Amino acid sequence: MSTIWTMGLIALLVTVNCVSAGMVSLAYDDGIPEDGVWIDEPNGHAVVFTAPTDNWSLNRLAVFGMLAPKPESELFVVEVWDQNLSLLSRTTDKASSFFASNLSWSLIDIPEVKVSGDFLITFFEFGGVFIGVDTPPSSGRSLLVARNPNRILNWSVQNHSQNRTNWMIQAVGHSPEPGLALEILSDTAGERSPAKIRAKATDPDGNLKSATLYVVDNKTREIVWSEVKEMKGRSSEAEFSWPASTSRISANGRDEGVLFVINNLVVMENLSSLLTYSAPCVLLLEKNVNFTAIAYFGEDGQFNALIDAYGFSHYLSQDVLNITAPGIDYQKFSKNNITIIKDTSKIGFIKMKVPTRQNEQASVIIGPKVLSGSPSSNYDLKLLRSNAGMGEYIAIVKVEDLAFNELSEIGDRAIKVE
Repeated sequence: MSTIWTMGLIALLVTVNCVSAGMVSLAYDDGIPEDGVWIDEPNGHAVVFTAPTDNWSLNRLAVFGMLAPKPESELFVVEVWDQNLSLLSRTTDKASSFFASNLSWSLIDIPEVKVSGDFLITFFEFGGVFIGVDTPPSSGRSLLVARNPNRILNWSVQNHSQNRTNWMIQAVGHSPEPGLALEILSDTAGERSPAKIRAKATDPDGNLKSATLYVVDNKTREIVWSEVKEMKGRSSEAEFSWPASTSRISANGRDEGVLFVINNLVVMENLSSLLTYSAPCVLLLEKNVNFTAIAYFGEDGQFNALIDAYGFSHYLSQDVLNITAPGIDYQKFSKNNITIIKDTSKIGFIKMKVPTRQNEQASVIIGPKVLSGSPSSNYDLKLLRSNAGMGEYIAIVKVEDLAFNELSEIGDRAIKVE
């Protein structure tokens, strides 16, 4: 297996909110600024964070900012407050040491402090720094604050309402990382004799969450299979089975694939057979109205739900509604709640692959496909299974804990499909 694309695969699978080895960033903005704001006088910006685990070690923050053209002060102050607004740490420094004349991310080291539950990072820039603004939807966690005594102020920012504003401030910290041992139990795969992969994970602070298997075509570098298993506690084991199959999508009489699909871990038991598989996608409701979303399919491949990145449901099937809201008339529900426009709205699915070089695309859109049919016919969209082609496949397992730490391991030998 090529070392170049092996490293590309590791880069692809590490968490997107990991800023450096062993460090995790907590963020409630989308990383893209729509504006910049400075707060006058002694008031400051603040963001309320929730520690991913008790006694989480906070030792850095990331601020998207820039120097004001004519700063009123050269200094800024960063304070960490607990949920009772009591001071946990304070850092004072020169703005010009971290910020320049255009908006960009700056990492600011602070004294390490242990945090649990909710805590606040406050930034007092005394008119010298513009803080990046991410507009709606808002997380509801951005505030205005003042000191002596520490307090939360009424919102008074011109041109930005509180329910449509996220300050671009992120918390960076760490907790003990999990360990992972991966074993390929059988290295041949077929429908009747699936390949077997075992993952054993340990975690010093006992907050294991899950293990995810990725199967990658060694020739095309496409991720052809993905599966999640729950893990708990300080030590846990998960065994995966791959029956040499891949996923494709069927719409309007045409089948296409291979698309990226994963089985769902956190689904209520009474919905598990209807929301068995999920596939990331792009929803084009109408011209110039696009959303990233997740499409959900049942064990039988039927299209049963479409939920965007903000948690809004654009479509629920009658089977799902019968369980979640029994007795509701589906025709009325469809008319008032389903946003898909028949024969106009489109959906594009994602094909994932491992890049061999830094600037190579890791994903490709399949489609977009026009959503025809009707809600009662599941929009004539179906998830299908097909046999994987002959060749070699690589198994990778990623383990995650509740503190967002992630660690990936690659199988010691390839899996063969003959």
